[in-house]
Amino acid sequence: MTLQAPDGAPERPGTHQGSNLFLAWAHVVTLLAEHDGLRSFSLPYPREAQHALDRTVLHCLNHGRTPPKSLPELLSWCTLRNASDPLFDVPHALVTPDARLIHPVGLMPTRTCLELAPFGRPGRAEQDALDSLSALEHRCGSADRFDRCRRFLARRPVISQQDRFGRAWEPVTWNKVRELYEPVPEALWDRGTLTLCGTCGLPARAPRGERHSGTDTWCEGEDCPRGIPFRRLRKPGQCLILRRSLRVFLTLPSRTEQEVLDELTRIGAGNTLLPDSGLGTYHVTAPGSRSWYVQVHDRWQPTLLAGRVSESFAGAVDPVLVVVPRRAADRAGYRAAFETALGEESRARVTLTTSDDLERHLRPQDPTREAEEEHA
Repeated sequence: MTLQAPDGAPERPGTHQGSNLFLAWAHVVTLLAEHDGLRSFSLPYPREAQHALDRTVLHCLNHGRTPPKSLPELLSWCTLRNASDPLFDVPHALVTPDARLIHPVGLMPTRTCLELAPFGRPGRAEQDALDSLSALEHRCGSADRFDRCRRFLARRPVISQQDRFGRAWEPVTWNKVRELYEPVPEALWDRGTLTLCGTCGLPARAPRGERHSGTDTWCEGEDCPRGIPFRRLRKPGQCLILRRSLRVFLTLPSRTEQEVLDELTRIGAGNTLLPDSGLGTYHVTAPGSRSWYVQVHDRWQPTLLAGRVSESFAGAVDPVLVVVPRRAADRAGYRAAFETALGEESRARVTLTTSDDLERHLRPQDPTREAEEEHA
C-alpha cells in the first residue's frame, strides 16, 4: 500500500489517482492553515495550492465531473466530501471512509489531514513537530532539562498572562521553549474569547449558551467525551499557543503517556526516554522480563500509524509496544486495521496495547496461568 509525496511526480502504475489527490490536498490544506489560514485567499494562489487545484480540475474533467472554480470552492469541498467520495474513492484499508480534510465546524485541518503522508513517513505537520523537538533537545544539553521542557509543552498548550504570573511558573524552562509558542490565530477567536476543551485543553468551538448538540461543537482532539464543559479565556490576544503540530502530536497523547509512566512505576519497570527519538520512545525493562521499546501515540488513522511504527523500528531487536488511548483501541476495526497494515515481519515484534494492559505484556506470565486464561 503506497501513497506518493505531493510533489507532482508521475503516479506509479497501480496507484490510485484519487488517493494521491487526497494526499496532495492534505499537504496543501496543512500548508495553507500554517501560513494563511483557511478563510480567505487572493490571487495568485500559493504554488503548491495552484498545482493541486490544476490536478483536481484535470481529474474531474477526465472523469466527467464539474471541477471547482477556485481554491476557496475546493476548500469548501474538503469540508463536505470525505475519503469515500467518488472524487477521491480512497480505499477503506488506508483511511476510514468518513475521513475529511477540513473539519466542518472547526474549519481547521482534521487530525486525519495532519496524519496523512507517504505511507510510513512523517507528513508535514509531524515533521515540524519532530524538527522542533530535535532542536529543543539540542538547546537543552541534558536529558533531565529536555524532559522538563517536553513535559512543560505537553501540559501547557495555551499560556495566559495569569499563567506567567502564577506560583507554578517555570521561568528557566520558559526561556528554552518560548520560541515554540505563537500568538493565538484570529481563526480560533470567538467574539473576543478563546474556547478550550474541558478534556484535552486544546482549542475548541461551541455555540454560546447551554444547549448545543455534539454535531455543532469541535475540539482539536475530535473525540473527547461529550458533556464536559468547555472553558473560555478572555483576551486571547494576550495569550500564546503552542504550534499546532506539537499540540496534536505531543500534547494530545501526553495524558496517555503519563498513564504509561505511572503504570511502569507501579509495576517496578525501569524506563529511559531515548535521545533523538522524535516524539518519544522509551526503553523499558520490567523485573524478570526482557527489554521492550514503548511508544505512545494518539492517532486517528490506524493504518497510517502502523506504517510509521514499521518505519521507525525497522531493524529493531527488542519487541515494541505501541500504546494508544483506550477509546482509540476500542474503536471498531482499529486494532485489525493496525495489525493488517503492519505486514508479516513487523507483526511478529510490534503489539498494539493500552496503558491499563501494560502489565500483562511486561510481566513474565506463569505458563499454567496463561493456559487457564486461554481456556477461560
